[in-house]
Amino acid sequence: MKNLTFILLGACLSLFSCQTPEPNKKEAKHVAPTPKEAVKKELPTENEAKLIKGSYSIVAGKGEDTSTSFISYVFYEDKGQLNVWQVAINDFIKKSLFRKDGVPVSKDPLTVQLIEKSMNDFKRYANRSKSEFEMTYSMSDEYAIDDAHKEFTTLTEVSSSYEGGAHGNYGTGYFQFDKRSGKELSLTDFVTDIKEFNRIAEKYFKKSKGIPANVSVSSKDHSFDFWFENDQFACNDNFYFDGKSIHFMYMPYEISNYAEGTIEFSIPINKIEHLLKLH
Repeated sequence: MKNLTFILLGACLSLFSCQTPEPNKKEAKHVAPTPKEAVKKELPTENEAKLIKGSYSIVAGKGEDTSTSFISYVFYEDKGQLNVWQVAINDFIKKSLFRKDGVPVSKDPLTVQLIEKSMNDFKRYANRSKSEFEMTYSMSDEYAIDDAHKEFTTLTEVSSSYEGGAHGNYGTGYFQFDKRSGKELSLTDFVTDIKEFNRIAEKYFKKSKGIPANVSVSSKDHSFDFWFENDQFACNDNFYFDGKSIHFMYMPYEISNYAEGTIEFSIPINKIEHLLKLH
């Protein structure tokens, strides 16, 4: 069927070339694709892969000093027929699972059994690392997959952990995967002009934090202490789209002190749509 399609397509192209004069080369140089046209490539056929969902928890420690760790997982059942981006998401989750130092990532497909094994490995690690001066170690992970976008899929990971010290760590990560290649995408894969994008984004960041438009984000004249490289505002690669806006999140310690927690702001799509290749 594919061979017949290619033959018919070739015939149509030949007929068209005979009837259409060759364009002037100088004129052709001025014909540039729009941002959205520039990324149009053939998308893979949708694969009705089954989503495996569930949760698993363990309790580490003894007596009154115990802690519960859990994982809420979702991944694609792998029967050897997944699209490349589905494999990439499964592999990302697999690499995120707890494993002891020096233990390589499993080469086996992601399964419920593999997830449960990683949690029980963490339980043994937490029990061995127990200190009378610290709480019992704990961790949690919650995953969600949004594959409704035509050209990319978003994997969300909400995590927290405590492995000693004054406090634990937490945050939410948003990861974008190209449906053509399975590549993990960064903001520059979505935006044509990152400098102009950051200029617009800075206005909405300042507005969300109550910083006057004429005051630098690095200034000490406001109640927040931000740490941007070279004192220049910049969006990170931790973002997601909801249809109306693009949302960004900075993790604790990423641009400010731990007490500020996660820092979020959003930009309406209609304010930056002219700069987007994908959304």
